[in-house]
Amino acid sequence: MNEVIKTIGLCKENILFDVNFSMEKGELVAVMGPSGSGKSTLLYQLSGMDTPNGGQVIFGGEDICTYSEDMRADMRLNKMGFVFQQMNMLPNLSIIDNMILPAHQSQKIKKVNKKREDELKKEAVTLMNKVGIAGLEDRKITEVSGGQLQRACICRAIMNHPKLLLADEPTGALNKAASEEIMEEFVRLNREGMSILIVTHDSKVASRCDRVCYMADGKISGEFVLGKYETSQKHDRELKINNWLEEHGW
Repeated sequence: MNEVIKTIGLCKENILFDVNFSMEKGELVAVMGPSGSGKSTLLYQLSGMDTPNGGQVIFGGEDICTYSEDMRADMRLNKMGFVFQQMNMLPNLSIIDNMILPAHQSQKIKKVNKKREDELKKEAVTLMNKVGIAGLEDRKITEVSGGQLQRACICRAIMNHPKLLLADEPTGALNKAASEEIMEEFVRLNREGMSILIVTHDSKVASRCDRVCYMADGKISGEFVLGKYETSQKHDRELKINNWLEEHGW
């Protein structure tokens, strides 16, 4: 197996109980479950934003639970990308300046030869073209739609070429049309080779993923393998996921 990340016996303060989870490179995985089941807590452990009470999180062949806070922060900045439901961009900066901010931070920490501002912006514009938001570079975050802003957040998350992209309810604050657009971007990125883990309540989002893990009472109680998404399979996949979720009491 070619794992990008895994947990071994992961436990967290009456929230997670002996969670054994693994994800292969190039996978697009969804984690579902009722509110309070531990989905977001699992994400925080995988990212090093929180420390478990027991068990291991293996990323890049190392147990990140043994890392210092500075080491975890460096890992998150340079090796992981994040897309959250609440699109936390700075209101005083333009879309493109928000996007290149992580790259500036990474170069400062690494103390490498810094790319010029115009080089970073060129990279950002290339990403914006890929996700269909070209021309919005100089807009403020209040001057674009929710779907456009979330696409910009995806661009920001992948500016440093992460090994793993984590998304916590990335479509939760969006309407149906914008949610569809965002999932198309995740599928496209995954087809280009990016490993992506999505926490979601939306079965339509999950139906686009290769595999769905179901959490209940702090444990992974089941998983459903769908394989790579094809548009022609859309309705069939949604039906399969919904039937499977009903079996789990969804």
